[in-house]
Amino acid sequence: MKRVRMCAVMVLAGALLTACSEAEPDLHPTRSPAEGAWYESSRADRREYCEAYRAHDPQRPVMIPAYPSEQTRDEFADDFYEVLKKKC
Repeated sequence: MKRVRMCAVMVLAGALLTACSEAEPDLHPTRSPAEGAWYESSRADRREYCEAYRAHDPQRPVMIPAYPSEQTRDEFADDFYEVLKKKC
Protein backbone atom coordinates (compact mmCIF):
# COMPACT_ATOMS: atom_id res chain seq x y z
CA MET A 1 0.00 0.00 0.00
CA LYS A 2 2.90 2.38 0.78
CA ARG A 3 4.36 1.79 -2.67
CA VAL A 4 1.10 2.75 -4.32
CA ARG A 5 0.90 6.02 -2.36
CA MET A 6 4.54 6.80 -3.03
CA CYS A 7 4.07 6.11 -6.73
CA ALA A 8 0.95 8.29 -6.81
CA VAL A 9 2.80 11.15 -5.10
CA MET A 10 5.69 10.88 -7.55
CA VAL A 11 3.36 10.88 -10.57
CA LEU A 12 1.43 13.87 -9.18
CA ALA A 13 4.65 15.80 -8.47
CA GLY A 14 5.90 15.09 -12.00
CA ALA A 15 2.61 16.25 -13.49
CA LEU A 16 2.70 19.47 -11.46
CA LEU A 17 6.29 20.21 -12.49
CA THR A 18 5.41 19.66 -16.13
CA ALA A 19 2.33 21.90 -15.91
CA CYS A 20 4.27 24.68 -14.15
CA SER A 21 7.08 24.67 -16.66
CA GLU A 22 4.64 24.87 -19.59
CA ALA A 23 2.56 27.66 -18.05
CA GLU A 24 5.53 29.93 -17.33
CA PRO A 25 4.73 33.42 -18.62
CA ASP A 26 6.99 35.18 -21.07
CA LEU A 27 9.01 37.49 -18.81
CA HIS A 28 10.67 39.32 -21.71
CA PRO A 29 8.11 40.23 -24.35
CA THR A 30 9.45 40.32 -27.87
CA ARG A 31 10.43 43.78 -29.02
CA SER A 32 9.57 45.10 -32.41
CA PRO A 33 12.46 46.12 -34.67
CA ALA A 34 11.60 49.77 -33.97
CA GLU A 35 11.85 49.21 -30.21
CA GLY A 36 15.13 47.39 -30.76
CA ALA A 37 16.47 50.38 -32.66
CA TRP A 38 15.38 52.68 -29.81
CA TYR A 39 17.07 50.60 -27.12
CA GLU A 40 20.29 50.20 -29.11
CA SER A 41 20.56 53.95 -29.66
CA SER A 42 22.75 56.04 -27.40
CA ARG A 43 21.26 58.51 -24.93
CA ALA A 44 22.36 61.40 -27.13
CA ASP A 45 20.63 59.83 -30.15
CA ARG A 46 17.45 59.25 -28.13
CA ARG A 47 17.49 62.87 -27.00
CA GLU A 48 17.85 64.02 -30.62
CA TYR A 49 15.00 61.75 -31.75
CA CYS A 50 12.72 63.16 -29.05
CA GLU A 51 13.67 66.79 -29.72
CA ALA A 52 13.00 66.39 -33.43
CA TYR A 53 9.76 64.48 -32.74
CA ARG A 54 8.45 67.16 -30.38
CA ALA A 55 9.44 70.00 -32.72
CA HIS A 56 7.40 68.66 -35.67
CA ASP A 57 9.65 70.79 -37.87
CA PRO A 58 9.80 69.71 -41.54
CA GLN A 59 13.21 71.40 -41.79
CA ARG A 60 14.52 69.12 -39.02
CA PRO A 61 12.92 65.70 -39.47
CA VAL A 62 13.45 62.73 -37.18
CA MET A 63 16.39 60.71 -38.44
CA ILE A 64 15.16 57.11 -38.51
CA PRO A 65 17.99 54.77 -37.46
CA ALA A 66 19.01 51.78 -39.52
CA TYR A 67 18.12 48.45 -37.95
CA PRO A 68 17.78 44.93 -39.39
CA SER A 69 14.13 44.24 -40.14
CA GLU A 70 11.90 42.46 -42.63
CA GLN A 71 9.70 45.55 -42.78
CA THR A 72 9.79 48.09 -45.56
CA ARG A 73 11.45 51.42 -44.77
CA ASP A 74 8.03 53.11 -44.48
CA GLU A 75 6.62 50.42 -42.17
CA PHE A 76 9.70 50.64 -39.97
CA ALA A 77 9.45 54.45 -39.87
CA ASP A 78 5.77 54.24 -38.85
CA ASP A 79 6.61 51.81 -36.07
CA PHE A 80 9.52 53.99 -34.93
CA TYR A 81 7.19 57.00 -34.69
CA GLU A 82 4.89 54.89 -32.48
CA VAL A 83 7.86 54.13 -30.23
CA LEU A 84 8.65 57.85 -30.08
CA LYS A 85 5.06 58.57 -29.03
CA LYS A 86 5.50 56.23 -26.06
CA LYS A 87 9.06 57.16 -25.09
CA CYS A 88 9.10 60.90 -25.67
